[in-house]
Amino acid sequence: MAAAMQDAGRYLDETVVGYFGQQFTRCKANDGQMGPLRALPLVLGVLDAIQSRARDVRPQVRRALLSVGADGAEFAGWLYRDLHDATSAAYWYDRAMEWAQEAGDLPMQGYILLRKSQSAYEDRDATRVLTLAQAARYGPWNLPPRVQAEVTQQEARGLAMTGDPIGVVEQKLDEARALLGAADDDPDSLGAGYDEGTWLLRSATCYIEAGKPGRAATLYGEVLATGALSRRDEGYYRARRAVAHALGGEPDAAAEEGLTALRLATATGSSRTTRELTRAAQILTPWQTRPGPRQLRAALLV
Repeated sequence: MAAAMQDAGRYLDETVVGYFGQQFTRCKANDGQMGPLRALPLVLGVLDAIQSRARDVRPQVRRALLSVGADGAEFAGWLYRDLHDATSAAYWYDRAMEWAQEAGDLPMQGYILLRKSQSAYEDRDATRVLTLAQAARYGPWNLPPRVQAEVTQQEARGLAMTGDPIGVVEQKLDEARALLGAADDDPDSLGAGYDEGTWLLRSATCYIEAGKPGRAATLYGEVLATGALSRRDEGYYRARRAVAHALGGEPDAAAEEGLTALRLATATGSSRTTRELTRAAQILTPWQTRPGPRQLRAALLV
């Protein structure tokens, strides 16, 4: 590594590129338990090494280096989303797209469009949620089955947000589940983390957008009961369940989930989760004199 940093043209080869990829893999594995603030320094350090040395390496090594860099930049975009830093997230998604294009990595380009669609959901931009998901689905690439399933489900979310009938949304959800069922179990493939639990959680989000919060709360509860989520994800989806309960007129259940989610958000530094909890507290305004909602609002300082 020291030699590669000193003389990239001579020593930065496929072995060093593989080492960079291993660092991103390690950070991804740790992110769900430790949160974005712990993962970011190493991710940004490796990305800086890639950016500063990419111009000096041989062309065939550059393509491999930028392909790994695109994966790391996409992950950095996700980390900044979790920190609710939309500007930095957009920057790294753009870098990821640029590098994936230069590396000729077509599936990664589609995957980044999916991530941009998911980021648009956090900004409540319904039209971009739908059109970016459709761009990811129908672009000039062959996406792995799991990514196809995730993109199709994201399209369902966009349809729900733009007011399509629940039957149309559920048809897309069923299509996504069928694609997921046909996927292999390769742990190294793009989108490998998208599984049945993820499908249930994203379906719950679709039901919230379609005006069916009770159904959403049930689905969130099914996955949370398994205990399979990371600390960060458990906090986020408990916050989402708090929103569903609040929209369904269940203030006490919403506050209970919200307080648990807040403890997890504090431990993992997830601003994205805190944002959802603020939304839940706002929905609970009509019940703010009840003990649970009052305690949640006080904890959030809203």
